[in-house]
Amino acid sequence: MITGYDTVLITGAPVDAGIRAMLDDLHERWPGMLVAVGGEQVGPFLPWRRVRAQVPAGAGEVYVARDAEMERRWDEVGYSLMEHDEGPFALLYEPSGEPAVEIQLNEDPYHRTDFGFEPYPATLVTAGMSLVTVVTPDKGSPFSRELLDALRQALIGQAPG
Repeated sequence: MITGYDTVLITGAPVDAGIRAMLDDLHERWPGMLVAVGGEQVGPFLPWRRVRAQVPAGAGEVYVARDAEMERRWDEVGYSLMEHDEGPFALLYEPSGEPAVEIQLNEDPYHRTDFGFEPYPATLVTAGMSLVTVVTPDKGSPFSRELLDALRQALIGQAPG
């Protein structure tokens, strides 16, 4: 069943290292966490410590379930919140296919407080960057927001400089 909400992040950080850091932290909360690495086929789902070293560099797909029960129900109910308002999620990533993209800045990247701010267009040079699609159960639940924040923080922690 295909459900879920996609959020795209663009990063210059090594995505595989960020994913490992994020999932190491989540594993403390989800000790029975099962993870599958995808590609032409997904799986099998295995305990995180057995799959950790297999998270591909550059491009890959990583599917995560809290435990065997969540992984089993994933096919029935898709990316939905289950017990404890948690659900399965996926991380799909690859190098940017475009060297630059047009974006709109909705927040002041300079953090100037003495000027008013109006959103404006900009060009994001994506050469050497990766696109990361995070598929969560929904857009606004605390669980989905926590996952996105955890991945952002893990990627920031891996960023050079």
